[in-house]
Amino acid sequence: MLPSLSITLFHTHYEMELQPKKATAKKTYSLNDFKKKIGGEDIPDKPLVWFNCSEALQQATGLPGFPKGYVGLSRGFTNTGKSTAISEALVSAQKLGVLPIIIDTENNLGMERLKKLGFNWDDDFYIDIDNQYLLNNFGKRKNKDKKEASIEDLGDCINSLLDRQDNGELPYDLLFFIDSLGTLDCDMTINAKSNDTNQNNMWNAGAFERAFKGLVNYRIPASRKINSTYTNTMIAVQKIWTQGSAPMITVKHKGGEAFAYGARLIYHHGGIMSHGTKAIGATYGGKDILYGIKAGVSVFKNQIDGPLGGISLEGNVISTPHGFIGADAESIAAYKKKHIQFFKEALGNDVSADDMETREIDVTNTEE
Repeated sequence: MLPSLSITLFHTHYEMELQPKKATAKKTYSLNDFKKKIGGEDIPDKPLVWFNCSEALQQATGLPGFPKGYVGLSRGFTNTGKSTAISEALVSAQKLGVLPIIIDTENNLGMERLKKLGFNWDDDFYIDIDNQYLLNNFGKRKNKDKKEASIEDLGDCINSLLDRQDNGELPYDLLFFIDSLGTLDCDMTINAKSNDTNQNNMWNAGAFERAFKGLVNYRIPASRKINSTYTNTMIAVQKIWTQGSAPMITVKHKGGEAFAYGARLIYHHGGIMSHGTKAIGATYGGKDILYGIKAGVSVFKNQIDGPLGGISLEGNVISTPHGFIGADAESIAAYKKKHIQFFKEALGNDVSADDMETREIDVTNTEE
């Protein structure tokens, strides 16, 4: 029986080998599915919207103003038109229904100036924050004896408002308007001043980087994505100082470099070696009025994602109480006609736009 059994087993094995094998279906690999699985899928940006500034600034720089969803900076020496640029964007934001968060750490912005630029204080569509607000609502929570608002308080305030937006308490696109960076000290510097102990210049720069690193590198730019309910923007003024001598001059930013590194659009106002400005005045009947500052403006940094990205133009503008105008004679004449009442109040009711003589005064001061 044993031989017969072995033949049968062999025969069965042989028949099994002759049967055709079933084809194994190939798996289709999708990298997009894998990205979704790990949460790394590509999320496109929303269409780009600009907060428009004046026609004069647009012609000088080739850009509409400041882009929504980005971090922007207006830098330069004192009195070169920095605040005018971001103030024009602030007015545009309010008209577009973006809630302005006005953070005036210099206490120097002026309601009347913004009103002349077109800002509407009457509809209550804004939040106005000053140093006292920062101190009372953030500084004193950490230290009830604190006497001065700090860089950390400013960062906490902005993050708190973004958290409230996430929680549904602030259902608007937000524009954070800061005038200006570098005016606040950090907690360590404030404590050292109050205790009359030694201070370190790097303390403020380090605190500034810690307070704003997440804001400028993540929270603001992430809001551009289509999966973000709101789109948030941050624009600020920052004074500069220079290091070294020609031709090896380095521009430094008062308070630290963190914001300038994170900003994707930087306008530079005035010169590098000095302010590079001229005061513009009008004369009539022995009376003078200075009504503008003429300065160069250039696009120092442009990393905007879109057809206007990379554009870097420069030109001259005049910063007036009503915004920027062109530096040419035709633009000056048009400004005088449009705002003749402004000139009448200073030079007399009998003055006309054609009567006023325009004059320029060199401003040669420098600042460190």
